[in-house]
Amino acid sequence: MRTVSSLLFLVACGTDYQITAEVQELIVSPQLSDVGLIPVGEVATITLDLASPLGAVTVLTADILTVGGDVFSFVEDELPVVPAGGVAELTLEYAPSTAGYHWAEVTLYTDEGEGNQHVVTVRGEADVAAGRIWPELIDFGPVQPETTAQQPITLVNEGRVPLSLSSIAFDNDTFFLAEAMPAEIAPGESLSLTLQASVADLSEQVGIGVTEGTLSLSLDVRANACSTASGDLYDSDGDGFGFCAGDCDDFTDTVSPGTAEVCDDLDNNCDGTIDEGTECYDDDGDGFSENDGDCADGDVEISPESVEDMANGIDDDCDGVVDDGTFDGDGDGYTTTGGDCDYTDDSIFPGAPELPDGKDNDCDGVIDEGTDTYDDDGDGYTEDDGDCDDSDASTYPGSIESADWQDNDCDGTVDEGTDNYDDDGDGYTETGGDCDDADASVSPGEVEVDGDGIDNDCSGEGT
Repeated sequence: MRTVSSLLFLVACGTDYQITAEVQELIVSPQLSDVGLIPVGEVATITLDLASPLGAVTVLTADILTVGGDVFSFVEDELPVVPAGGVAELTLEYAPSTAGYHWAEVTLYTDEGEGNQHVVTVRGEADVAAGRIWPELIDFGPVQPETTAQQPITLVNEGRVPLSLSSIAFDNDTFFLAEAMPAEIAPGESLSLTLQASVADLSEQVGIGVTEGTLSLSLDVRANACSTASGDLYDSDGDGFGFCAGDCDDFTDTVSPGTAEVCDDLDNNCDGTIDEGTECYDDDGDGFSENDGDCADGDVEISPESVEDMANGIDDDCDGVVDDGTFDGDGDGYTTTGGDCDYTDDSIFPGAPELPDGKDNDCDGVIDEGTDTYDDDGDGYTEDDGDCDDSDASTYPGSIESADWQDNDCDGTVDEGTDNYDDDGDGYTETGGDCDDADASVSPGEVEVDGDGIDNDCSGEGT
């Protein structure tokens, strides 16, 4: 709307009248600009329209009188010239550095002569962005190479202004988001995201993710992290051996240190060799396993392709017939000359699998070794007695549990009562930063409660 101020003088003098008028040419709009609520640290713009219907007007100077700090400023250094019958724009910025209401009077001085001052009002409100990321620590546990593990995270807007999220930047490219950015979270709302981890090998990976946008929040992430791992978290298959305690396949419960090797193409005992000691493994390296017909897989001189020695008392070529002039009383392919320590029992011969039968099946002078009835590690317990790792003398029923990611006492739980175990079930151990593992409401992932005198988030500072 054009603004016109007129002063009318009427002088009675006979029939003569005199009329004078003063016209204000420049029109500035809007008279009140309100940018609304924005986050502290962000910038909002205000555009003033300058119109001059009657003639060209030059803005000579402009002042901003601010209440509540210098938060308003002109964008352009050069002030506009408004052409006759045309419109020009003048842009201001609202850039609050503190929370609160702010307003200012903007005065434009022009070359119009009298009436060359034009005043408009601008205002806005700013508030500090507030939010949190949950949980603040993500432990993926064991992550296998060439796989991608996933964990959910949530960002919550706890303030009055929108949260703009351009990305979450990680200092370790093992960790990344599944979703595309950017995103915006309205006040009182939350945003669910999927955090992913992909590793090239089984080395320990740790990192920090920081939100980029309106608010900076940090997230601790880890994978294959034995230095701060939880015993139960890092025993994914529940076989009593954690990834951090030498379980070479923590996703298969038939694979762990000390497990009996079976013919399944897996390294069951985690010694680096697959199927050794089984019928499908060539134990003596002669090119034949028991499944291939090797009747003495502990002797490289005996195989289906060996030449029969007719005078050594051994079935050299594994055809089931012992050389002439010797005696194989039990028909197991071995004679006393060939090392059979009991020619009356066909389950006893050199290289026979040891059985839990009280006999020296393999004729090595030791009875039942390697079976469930033999105390292989000398700790006084066999597998039949409940020893869950008969290759480790520190592991047996009643042993003291240690923080070593192993089930030392064979009760089915790893590291209970130690710093590696989550005693209160809040997802954090003492090793993982829980400053009170007897209280599920206290952990690095909790939100600090003001005034309760407890260090809820284990930051070292209780309020």
